Amino acid sequence: MTKITPEKDLRIETMRGLALFLMVAGHVIGSSSDLGMKVPDDSVLRYLYDSLVYIRMPLFTAISGYVYAMRPVNSGSDLPRFYLGKFKRIGIPLLVVSTLFFVLQMVVPNTNDKPQLTDIFSIYFFSYAHFWFLQSIFCIFVVIALLEKAGLLLTLRSYGLIFTMALAAPFAWESFPDLFSLDRAMQLFPFFLLGLGLHRFGEQLITRRNVMTMAVVLAILVGIDQAYLFALIDLDEPDVALVGTALGLAAISLLIARRFYFKPLAWLGYFSFEIYLFHVFGTAGARIGLNKLQVHDAWVVFTVSMMLGLLLPVAFKVVLERIGPLRFLSVAFFGAKTRVNRVPPRQKKATA
Repeated sequence: MTKITPEKDLRIETMRGLALFLMVAGHVIGSSSDLGMKVPDDSVLRYLYDSLVYIRMPLFTAISGYVYAMRPVNSGSDLPRFYLGKFKRIGIPLLVVSTLFFVLQMVVPNTNDKPQLTDIFSIYFFSYAHFWFLQSIFCIFVVIALLEKAGLLLTLRSYGLIFTMALAAPFAWESFPDLFSLDRAMQLFPFFLLGLGLHRFGEQLITRRNVMTMAVVLAILVGIDQAYLFALIDLDEPDVALVGTALGLAAISLLIARRFYFKPLAWLGYFSFEIYLFHVFGTAGARIGLNKLQVHDAWVVFTVSMMLGLLLPVAFKVVLERIGPLRFLSVAFFGAKTRVNRVPPRQKKATA
């Protein structure tokens, strides 16, 4: 089986694996009582879902920003080549896998949603299932590359200004268009910038004082959020969004600042893209199969769905890579990894 290469930051891979685990768990449970496992609103699983909703996809996005900052676009980069690389890596799997999922939703019995064939073209332009994230992250890369090309993220001061504007944008405008999931991209953009900034300006941002302050802030925000979940306080929608965004920023900052290494999560992190794309085939298949076997215990369904959702995509990837005639499918399903075309660094003078 594929091993994690030495040059990877295993602590970041652990964080990516954690984000992946939380994301798959969220999709298994479902965002409402008529999706996923269809658990009632007063269940423990629903409580866990609601408690972690501000961390799952924001953490996934922040890790993307942190990893991007290791090989960023700069003033000498070829933007068309960068965008083409991102399309190969993100766009092609988006088109191929979303089409496959759409067809299976139509033909497989007992799925939560039954789309019509006439709706197939809309899935490529608007939010659809979990593929909305791929549309959003591509939009983010488009904007980030332009900001980097203009040199607007090179100093902490200019970065802070862009970060503040990104935070304010979703609150300043009531709604962004759903086209290419731009509305969700705007919500996630600050978290991508957070990850980028924690890598690029780590020495200034990740200090003992800042970490302690963030921990106190996080404790307060978690208390407010829990009080809201248990109906001890009443918050309107803008206040909930504000608390949730702040909670996510604080929690993710601490996770990245105090990141740790845990081998199983790091292993999952290595296969993050494959699992993200194909986990629904395992989770939905497990749920439908267990229901046919009359197995309805929530924790059994949750556990089996998690296992298949995490491991089935890995097995699928390994099989495609090991069977020569099928390797071309790996590019179609998982995209081609490309590197940013950067200006070569200046050669350092030799020292005695």
